[in-house]
Amino acid sequence: MDYIDPHIHMISRTTDDYHRMARCGCVAISEPAFWAGFDRGSADGFRDYFRHLVEVEPRRAAQFGIQHYSWLCINAKEAENVALSRDVIAMIPEFLNRPGVLGIGEIGLNKNTRNEAIVFQEHLDLAMKTNELILIHTPHLEDKLKGTRMIIDMLKGDRRVNPSRVCVDHVEEHTVRAALDGGFWCG
Repeated sequence: MDYIDPHIHMISRTTDDYHRMARCGCVAISEPAFWAGFDRGSADGFRDYFRHLVEVEPRRAAQFGIQHYSWLCINAKEAENVALSRDVIAMIPEFLNRPGVLGIGEIGLNKNTRNEAIVFQEHLDLAMKTNELILIHTPHLEDKLKGTRMIIDMLKGDRRVNPSRVCVDHVEEHTVRAALDGGFWCG
């Protein structure tokens, strides 16, 4: 049976994982941009990361007959630095027309801070101006419900957002209803 992995971070995996996935029937993957385990110090670090997502990973995946798709953003864990975030968001359009880029993601909140909300809304603005799909990351922390509500409120507060073009990911039993009631896709 063929399958698609809709959310996997292959940049942190070995080529052996591609081999195993292909043997099990994986034909395509979707890789959202994510936190590298440390805060990057410059927009150039993100430029290299985005190049890896749109150039290196598709070639690695293709060696095993797997199609690679990606999403681009600055992750909420790095959004406290609003100046850096703005530099990264300004560079994203350079990559949006690359083959396999699906849209803006996985944007969201981490600790539900003011700076994270600012960066989230600036990602939304970019997605609306460039007509991109949006992939949302809800917080993993104890404030997941609060953060999910904040995200949905920001999405609903932007009249340009079409809920059918947004996937709210990492929902749980206590957050899924709010996302579904808003008309969003859920993961």
